[in-house]
Amino acid sequence: MSEIWQVFKKDDGGKVICVSCNKKYANPGSSTTNMWNHLRFKHKPKFLELDRLRRELSGVFDQGASIDNDESESESIESNLIQLQPSTSNEELEISQSCSNISQSSNTDTSSVTNSSFATVHETSSASTTRQLKMTQFTLNKSAKIKIDSALAYFIATNMMPYSLVEKEGFKVFVNALNPSYKLPGRKTLTESRIPSMYSETRTIIENIIRSANFFTFTTDCWTSSSNQPFIGLTCHFINVNFKLISACLGCIELSEDHTGENIADVLQMLILDYEIPDWKICSMVTDYGSNMLKAVRNLNIPHVACFGHALNTAVSRIFNMDEIKDVVHKVKSIHNIFAHSWKAVREMGKIQEKFSLPNKKFPSYSETRWWSMLELINIIIEQELGLTSFLRIYKNGTFKNLSFQDSDIIVLKNLSSIIQPIREITDNLAGDSYVTGSAILPVISSLKSKLSQITELNESEDTDINGRQIKKMYKTIIDILDQRYQGNTLLVMCTVLDPRFKIEYITYDDVSVLKKTVGEFCEDTYNSTENGSYDNDSNNQLAPQKKTKTGLSVIFGTPENNMDNFQDVPLSQKLRHELDLYLNNPIIGFEQDPLDWWNLNKTTYPIMFVSAKKAMTVQATSVASERIFSKGGCVPTDHRASLTNEHASQLIFLTMNKDYVPKPAF
Repeated sequence: MSEIWQVFKKDDGGKVICVSCNKKYANPGSSTTNMWNHLRFKHKPKFLELDRLRRELSGVFDQGASIDNDESESESIESNLIQLQPSTSNEELEISQSCSNISQSSNTDTSSVTNSSFATVHETSSASTTRQLKMTQFTLNKSAKIKIDSALAYFIATNMMPYSLVEKEGFKVFVNALNPSYKLPGRKTLTESRIPSMYSETRTIIENIIRSANFFTFTTDCWTSSSNQPFIGLTCHFINVNFKLISACLGCIELSEDHTGENIADVLQMLILDYEIPDWKICSMVTDYGSNMLKAVRNLNIPHVACFGHALNTAVSRIFNMDEIKDVVHKVKSIHNIFAHSWKAVREMGKIQEKFSLPNKKFPSYSETRWWSMLELINIIIEQELGLTSFLRIYKNGTFKNLSFQDSDIIVLKNLSSIIQPIREITDNLAGDSYVTGSAILPVISSLKSKLSQITELNESEDTDINGRQIKKMYKTIIDILDQRYQGNTLLVMCTVLDPRFKIEYITYDDVSVLKKTVGEFCEDTYNSTENGSYDNDSNNQLAPQKKTKTGLSVIFGTPENNMDNFQDVPLSQKLRHELDLYLNNPIIGFEQDPLDWWNLNKTTYPIMFVSAKKAMTVQATSVASERIFSKGGCVPTDHRASLTNEHASQLIFLTMNKDYVPKPAF
């Protein structure tokens, strides 16, 4: 690349701009003549510097080129090479002397240089040429340093690195090895300039994306960091211009006030207003079932959806506390503690596994806040039952033999596994935020109720079947929690009906006409509100009156009065009934198909319902997206960064969560 690009840069219009004076020039093809002429007349010192480097690299060492016999030029080259490094090593002196000798030899007898003698000079200086190329790369101008600073800030922000990284001796040595002339910025430069600048750029990008979206669903949750700092996070979920469901973190800010419903509502309202999101674009808010969260959503007057993951977690916790189950669960926890706190126990269990030809597996860790970790423990115990019983009898002379499982205990564990395993799979599949999940809540509840009915029918005549009664009680515990939180949620009914994978197949209703009326009112209200909100959508154009020129047979026979060409004159409610009947009469699509793709393909067939579908498809089944903020955010304010201010922590968490939107430094 030409040395001229150290002074010029290209703009979006294809022109080149002088960094020093902002003068613009046309740049046809790859010509740099205009730029060199500009430097020669406007910035002569810089021209001489770059021209010297250009002739140094191409005029002296290129085979067949004329050798400059200007003695002063030789001295300038030597001086320039020495100035590249403040401290001149022996190797650099040899490079400079080599260049000087080449210039002197060419000055004494340039007219008698032959091809062979020039080849000799070229060969002896090839090593020096390579070294000079590397040394010229070490020189940095101001713009180059800013680019490297930005790359460093990008690395720190998106990878949750501490600001103190720039003060680590090992990191300094590493950076110096890459480029000795680059000076690392201080912590103050990063915290007061580079990171805030990156935060502002990223926020502007997200604001522009959100401005082009039509509908939003929010998820939120509160969290306290390891440094005892309280935060509240807010994520939004929307369909982009490519008709894909995406999400963004709107903020993770300090919540120093008491976590009451009023205070939480005030903070959430402030975040939403910062992005200028109008009320008619907001579809729902997904939170846990805490009383303060419920009150906050009511104060905001936003439709609420309870987190399905939290609901299942509450249900499983109640199952663990059932009288006939809690003693067995206590045994499982006690056995876990043996292996979690003793490496000798792990060693002895390994010997027993080898003796009984069992898989050599370690007992997984258990967490009170992650109920699925109990499932993993239960599955290991069922698999290792024979070896575990032997271990408990002999380890420490039978101290723990009272923890051995009876046959009835193993039955309980197997029943637990059979119930909890499907729940774990449901939770995993509904925790994503890049595909439609909210519409699956009611079908999942319907499926669980169907399983409960099957178990009830099988055990109606066998009241003494303890196993059947136990499974039935577990299912009933789960369904009671789900009915309490989701029964009568009209928004979820709309989401399910507008999902072409489900429609009304999993909806409980007494009269289909009443259900159709409810869906129609939802779609009509959504469409009217979007029109009032200047909703820009191709589906609106489908309803615009269009005059058609009569052609063909219509010229001869005329147009019947009931012809669909006059469909634009039909009231909106009648059009909607026509769309809804057509939609419900068509078969459902496969579960593996994406409902967003289906609606995108059929938006011209259902132009009014399409608007409501875009709104309903944003609903999330869980608040996992906001909890992910805290999973990653926990790596920002750590014990080693306890002095990090709340403002800086918020900026870093925001950049980490929105990594896909952070502009990457260009080189």
